[in-house]
Amino acid sequence: MEFMNLICLLVSLGMLFWLYIFDVKNSVTQFITFVIMLISNFGYFFLAISSNVEEAILAQKIAYVGGIFLPVFYFFLVLEICHVKLNRFAGSVLLLIQCVIFGIVCTIGRSGLYYKFTSIHTIDGVTYIDREYGPLHFLCPLTLVIYLLLSFAVAIYSLAKKKSVHRSGVLAMLIFASIAVCTYVVEKAMQLEYEIIPISFVVLTFGTLIPVYDSNIFTVYENTDIIKEQLNKIGFLTFDKKRAYRGCNDFMANIYPELLDYRLGQTIAGCSESLQSVIEQIEELERFYNDNFRRRHTQIQLKPFVLNGKCYAGTIHVVTNIFGVLKGYTIELRDDTEHYLALELKERYNEQLTNEVDAKTKRIRFIQQKTIMGIAQMVESRDLSTGDHIKRTSDVVRIFVKKLMDEDFGFEERFLEHVIRSAPMHDLGKIGVDDAVLRKQGRFTDEEYSIMKKHSEIGYHMVSEILSDVEEEDFVRVAENVAHYPHEKIDGTGYPIGLKGEEIPIEARIMALADVFDALVSKRCYKEAFSYDKAFGIIENEAGTHFDARLAGVFLRCRPQLEEYYNKCEK
Repeated sequence: MEFMNLICLLVSLGMLFWLYIFDVKNSVTQFITFVIMLISNFGYFFLAISSNVEEAILAQKIAYVGGIFLPVFYFFLVLEICHVKLNRFAGSVLLLIQCVIFGIVCTIGRSGLYYKFTSIHTIDGVTYIDREYGPLHFLCPLTLVIYLLLSFAVAIYSLAKKKSVHRSGVLAMLIFASIAVCTYVVEKAMQLEYEIIPISFVVLTFGTLIPVYDSNIFTVYENTDIIKEQLNKIGFLTFDKKRAYRGCNDFMANIYPELLDYRLGQTIAGCSESLQSVIEQIEELERFYNDNFRRRHTQIQLKPFVLNGKCYAGTIHVVTNIFGVLKGYTIELRDDTEHYLALELKERYNEQLTNEVDAKTKRIRFIQQKTIMGIAQMVESRDLSTGDHIKRTSDVVRIFVKKLMDEDFGFEERFLEHVIRSAPMHDLGKIGVDDAVLRKQGRFTDEEYSIMKKHSEIGYHMVSEILSDVEEEDFVRVAENVAHYPHEKIDGTGYPIGLKGEEIPIEARIMALADVFDALVSKRCYKEAFSYDKAFGIIENEAGTHFDARLAGVFLRCRPQLEEYYNKCEK
């Protein structure tokens, strides 16, 4: 049992390190929850190796950190995953109650409030604590049940009312929490000799880590990157209410290197004229704030200025506490050189203005491509059977196209680039397919299959609407064909209109090979993944009937690269 407690402790420690290294949200609630689990497992381990009653009681108190605080922080974690905000005062009250209960726990060995009697016995070198429960022992299991019920209530409400909640992640958290509670109940009801709660903490850790990480990745990862990118383009300089220097970021230090010579809490004096002008404008904000007391987020715009050939503009913000009391000021500075140059170039340099317009157009196309990818990923998230189908088929097309280039198959490089860009759009039309059909677990009936086949037409019209007037005509045509005809077959038995042979656009014939191959080697709700031999055998056998024979031949020669890619996907 001592060895098992040590394993549980090491696993909890490993999970905490994993969260610390890979967490992209940096959530305090998440981190504290995992720390509590670790502390409790520490307590159970040290209880097992205790040599006297005093040590055992201390270890038991440490173990109770989880029993007392884990329920409330797990509840906070469910709120966070469900995007439900709890009033800060209410949260503080809940924590205070748990602190009071923990204070009662800490009376073990000194009073009979929680344990009337404690002693220890040892079996095979493992220490077990004997106790007789006191009148207030019921508080711990009571709060455990209360927070489990509250978590269920929040989850049911969120799943019913909120579309932004990750259903399987929330359900997984509740299931594992229920298992942990049941473990506790079983241990107490059966009066087991040994502690099994550490094992339940490990199970709870695994069950919590996966939905927490999944939620963080798919809801905040890209936004975090965007925020970091934008923060590197904005300078921040802070002062306390006495206008003493309280720090700046790297961007601001690059503008005013002299700031690096000041200590935190030091009043800035004898600085450059430009910095002094910025600081003096705080007085104007201070007067304005005093005239408008308790108006939070009060701010004024800085007067634009030029420094070292660059134009800067910004804002001075008041920093207050939760009661609206002034605590200091934050100066936000932006490099607006590009903006002012654009205004000047509009009047003087038509050629440079054209370049600026081109850059903006590229940005629009980038946003447009991200929008399409977002729609495609949203479609895929509705389709329970396909997994990362969009990403994999896009990568397969990229591998296939590289082979076509290497073998000089006669295609223009620009055309093949259009095909790669269009690959994520091949199933875009599924967004218009009813959930009852799209999310069905199992094979379609004839009627359902007819409904599903409409996604090709829907996808064609969507791509046409999204890309028209903002993309090159050649690319629009390729993208429309990739969305419209990837399910056509060389022998004319495909859909949506039964094209044959060369009637099928070549880009759709390329897409068909990638699409079908991924379906063959991937696990679906109605089948297991086929072996590579079987999948490539099907491609070879259906060359000339389902697939373009010449393209299929090139595709078969991509086997080493495709196997290497899919083997990496499985890891």
